[in-house]
Amino acid sequence: MGLVNLGKGKVVQTSKESQPLLPSFIIPAAATQTFLAVMLVYKFQSFIPIRHLLFCILYPTYLILANHFRFGNNIVIRQRHSSHPSNIAVIMANIYSEADTLWFMKYMAFATVIGVFLPLATMFLAPVEVAESAISPLVVLWTQITCETVAMRNPYVHRYIAFLIPVGFSVYRQSMLFDWFSASLSNVSTYAWPASVPTSCWFGLALSTINVIFWTANTFGFILFRWAPELLSTSLCESPEVEWNMGIPHFKSAQSLKSKSSDVDGGNMKQKLARAA
Repeated sequence: MGLVNLGKGKVVQTSKESQPLLPSFIIPAAATQTFLAVMLVYKFQSFIPIRHLLFCILYPTYLILANHFRFGNNIVIRQRHSSHPSNIAVIMANIYSEADTLWFMKYMAFATVIGVFLPLATMFLAPVEVAESAISPLVVLWTQITCETVAMRNPYVHRYIAFLIPVGFSVYRQSMLFDWFSASLSNVSTYAWPASVPTSCWFGLALSTINVIFWTANTFGFILFRWAPELLSTSLCESPEVEWNMGIPHFKSAQSLKSKSSDVDGGNMKQKLARAA
């Protein structure tokens, strides 16, 4: 997972028929992050391969299309009645159950420091040979953060799409992190004696090593083993039923979507009536 606030949030839903409101922070936060990303790319464009920039554009575009054409902009979850035990407000309230714990706050703070702040300092303060290998991993991570800002607390984004954001970006960044480490190691090895190696080269090697270890563990440990089973549980990640035609999804009738979203509501009502009797 990237650097996104997974603590408790609030989504307003007054009734089954009403549509949940988009959290007010999403648009200004995403706009600010996008502007800073554009400025970053503009300043260091000569050091960023075009394939990384294309990924930062095409992968989010693919997720937007998948969210709309496969998951109906989270329509099944949004149509649940407010009395549903897993209605949209409940699901959006806490993306991760341990988000408010001390260890997780420290975990995210550490990720912010090594993944954003220190690479930024390296890019602006270190020599070119040290800084250039840190640029692409930071740009891709920054794009991931922006996408998470838009998606994680957005009631119109299905949970599976929100899950694919950190997974896709993290897997793509793995090779970039190893390239960063290899370049940093090469910078150090060009000097005959360790004592003659500039401090900036040692710093670059240390930073790249920490990033490789941390983000690899984050991808294959935290995201896939700890967070994914909770995030993608059936009641929290229900999707609309579709029919496939030549690999293209087609939603079933709107009535079937409504009936699916109300199945649990009916079950809850029957249980209440049985108890009352």
